[in-house]
Amino acid sequence: MAESSSSSSSPVVKSDAETEELLDRMLTRLALCDDSKLETLLSKLLPLTLSSLSTNSTAVRNKVLEILSHVNKRVKYQHEIGLPFQELWKLYTAANATAIVKNFCIMYIEMAFERLNIKNMAPVLIANISKLPLQHQEIILRIVAKVIGECHASQIDDEVAVKYRSVNGSQDRELFAEFCLHLMLYKQSSQGGGCSPGLSIAQSNRVAGKNPLKNEELLMRKLGVLNVVDAMELSPEPVYPLYLVASADRYRGSY
Repeated sequence: MAESSSSSSSPVVKSDAETEELLDRMLTRLALCDDSKLETLLSKLLPLTLSSLSTNSTAVRNKVLEILSHVNKRVKYQHEIGLPFQELWKLYTAANATAIVKNFCIMYIEMAFERLNIKNMAPVLIANISKLPLQHQEIILRIVAKVIGECHASQIDDEVAVKYRSVNGSQDRELFAEFCLHLMLYKQSSQGGGCSPGLSIAQSNRVAGKNPLKNEELLMRKLGVLNVVDAMELSPEPVYPLYLVASADRYRGSY
């Protein structure tokens, strides 16, 4: 009897055909859903849809892409519609997450982050960042730098400072400090191309992404980085070069 009870409580694994049928019903619900109720629906629909990419079934993956295409059209220009950041991050960092799930997750994590109360979430992204694929590290670090510039250019709250200090992985702290140094070295190019002195083209692109940073935006990020680095109480070795660069920066009068 005990075996029967244990067996009946085991999770039921859906076949590809059942998953495709479920996704088809979800697509119908999505199409009929009003914008006012869309955020609630996406909180469950989006993680389940993305997790379905782990299958090798072409039919299931095509259905997922159909749903995601519909989601993109609905939310792209409606930033008031939130996306389930916590659930997406949990799915992304799951031990059994496949590469294709991670690649799609990171896109929606980036979108979700833009719609959040971002100040408290940035430190969460730095923790264990050294374990992420290089390309995903760069995306996350740019997100964090954007948050730092928007939220901490003038000061950093004690509550948030504690969260940054709680990032205790040596490789995570080292990676973040290196990115901060590259950000401090970054300068806006008058020609709109090339790279800053002291940085390779790859390092400049790592800091700025697709679009070069503008003067005001760059200044806010540099000010924020100095506040966050100070709050993190990093060891002297990675901090000295960063402060040395800051002391010679064109914006040093603002620091």
